[in-house]
Amino acid sequence: MAWRLIADEAPARGARNMAVDHALLDSVQEGGQPVLRLYRWRPACLSFGRNQHVIDTYDRNRIAAAGIDVVRRPTGGLAVLHHHELTYCVLAPLAVTGGPRTTYKRINEALLFAIRALGVDAWLAGGTGSVSRSPRSSIEPCFQAPASGEIMADGRKLVGSAQRCERGVLLQHGSLLLDGSQDLVRELLIEAAVPDAADGPGAATLRDLTGSVPDWEKLCDVVVSGFADVSGTRFAPARLTHHEIERADRLESQYVDEAWTWRR
Repeated sequence: MAWRLIADEAPARGARNMAVDHALLDSVQEGGQPVLRLYRWRPACLSFGRNQHVIDTYDRNRIAAAGIDVVRRPTGGLAVLHHHELTYCVLAPLAVTGGPRTTYKRINEALLFAIRALGVDAWLAGGTGSVSRSPRSSIEPCFQAPASGEIMADGRKLVGSAQRCERGVLLQHGSLLLDGSQDLVRELLIEAAVPDAADGPGAATLRDLTGSVPDWEKLCDVVVSGFADVSGTRFAPARLTHHEIERADRLESQYVDEAWTWRR
């Protein structure tokens, strides 16, 4: 069975991107085809993990003054600044993917294949479990330190990912950093919450590693080829259905709502 490939042509706001991912999750839960979605963000957006505690650690005034959107993701993990990146979203039944850990491993292997095709000497972080973190790590940027199995280059984290499993379907999305810096994430913390020192090596970007960033179409082609070559999956270009657009329109109000974004 071919998967749907949805490669957005234009960037979207954070709340819209999360609403579309959520709408696609609903579609797959209702028996729809698995999906690989590739997309971008505009304006820059700070996203929080579904259960991340942020209400007394991130400064709303600083975020607003920086002209940055803010949204809470439906998946877990820590804070990410989405700006110059390729974001992927995989939605598939657990029966198809082989479970959360297997899926996580296969997705990272597919992305590693793609990144190496772009000329980057990348590898997967070692270890058998999650990376050990300090008690304050819940306020660190996602890209500050790698977890086991995440993609590294030049000793730094290049791709960060997060999952959610619900009603037998897995949603995993993550960020391949193309340019820019994740340092601003720390600058948006309430001053009293800023850690004294970094816990890890920080983030790498494709421009850091190769000196350039391919155009969007080439990036999408390379990533899709990575997934196809590693998993043997066929992808059929597709668009959101009318029903999915209507559902995303309704869900967007949740992701815009500060009661959701700042709920904990």
